[in-house]
Amino acid sequence: MDFSLLIVAAGWIGAILTVAAYGLLSAGKLAADSPWFQVGNIVGAGMLLISAASNGAWPSAVVNGIWIVIGLQASVMLVRRARQRARSAASDPMTDALPTITSTGTGTVPVIGEQSDHSDEILPPTVAIPVITAAMLAEEHARREALTDAAHERTDTGRVSISV
Repeated sequence: MDFSLLIVAAGWIGAILTVAAYGLLSAGKLAADSPWFQVGNIVGAGMLLISAASNGAWPSAVVNGIWIVIGLQASVMLVRRARQRARSAASDPMTDALPTITSTGTGTVPVIGEQSDHSDEILPPTVAIPVITAAMLAEEHARREALTDAAHERTDTGRVSISV
């Protein structure tokens, strides 16, 4: 098989991969932090680099080499971020469960076993367990800042304004 044919094929496949990755990103089908987007860019740029370098198109080869470095750096950051999320989730297993224990109310449940005049028994109200989440704290902080800003705007400066 002719080696130059492989180089041409690598160039075309690389071009298709990079354009497809960018097109899918622009269409909203892939996110910039998607592994598929990064792989498409890295592999596509690598194939384009091989094609460009073998044909002496050094500016294109250098740009594709830089594109590979950018893609690899983004991939490393994505892996680090995923590991950090996994560590933080593993450090406090109650974090996901806490907001689910805040419901209150009454309910009915069918009586199982010996039947009485009442087919359903009324349950006592459940105990409310207050849970404060980070989102709730941020919302309260933003609300207080807005109130403070509004109070500063209404502050009486002692000046009298007369409109004519």
